[in-house]
Amino acid sequence: LQSRLELSHYDTSGTGRLGESQVENYILDLLPSLPALEGLQESFTPFYVVTAVRKFFFFLDPKRRGFIRIRDMLGSPILNELLELRRESLQPEEHQNNWFSQQTALAVYGEYLQLDTDRNGMLAPAELAHYGGGGLTLPFIDNLFQEAQTYDGEIDYKTYLDFVLASWYKKTNESLSYFFRLLDVQKRGYLTVFEINYFFRAVVEGSREAGHEPVVIEDVKDEIFDMVKPKDPLQITLEDLVECKVGDTIVSMLTDVNGFWAYDNREMLMHTEEK
Repeated sequence: LQSRLELSHYDTSGTGRLGESQVENYILDLLPSLPALEGLQESFTPFYVVTAVRKFFFFLDPKRRGFIRIRDMLGSPILNELLELRRESLQPEEHQNNWFSQQTALAVYGEYLQLDTDRNGMLAPAELAHYGGGGLTLPFIDNLFQEAQTYDGEIDYKTYLDFVLASWYKKTNESLSYFFRLLDVQKRGYLTVFEINYFFRAVVEGSREAGHEPVVIEDVKDEIFDMVKPKDPLQITLEDLVECKVGDTIVSMLTDVNGFWAYDNREMLMHTEEK
């Protein structure tokens, strides 16, 4: 009830929903009541707020309408995750696993600054290419920049946050929807052999340059269709990707050289972990 009243206070138009600036104000006003954020530097506060707000909008406004219904916020585990920071003593792993912790926000923003090698506050395709160990393929990055709102061909921190959230929470429907939109280059609502070959060719090229074992595109294409088991044997829809329960693996295989390597060497990695 307290959260409902607090959120309703920002719903000045009485529509039962909040825009981005209203959620920003809610979080900004909430900060003093969160002991886990004590010591948050004033200069970092605006970036912290943007980082926090983005998670709400990524998951609760997947159609990018620019607002979130208050009832959706109240029913979401995301709000509970934020309010966890009201607790006086959080364990180190709780800070590490909480998107809203100061530790996580600083790490996410710190990586953005590291990628921004020309220090202009934005990321160019060549800069984003270094994300996560530098395994993202050029066709995937190009399509991300074509789909995203760009400023002189570069993306801002908010767009970067959407990508990070999609990458961190790859098993979620919202993440799979995000990646499917980028993989569906012909905007037909399904992926075919064409898209699989188009994206995977770059993974094969990157694997070869990295000195990994040779890969046969045809074999992996068949493997992907076998893993998904789409309703139509020639087309993979978003629904197919969600229902197969390995959509996150498929996405990694098609977009990231390191992600494919991890899949291709999964048995060796499992054996190593067991040791």
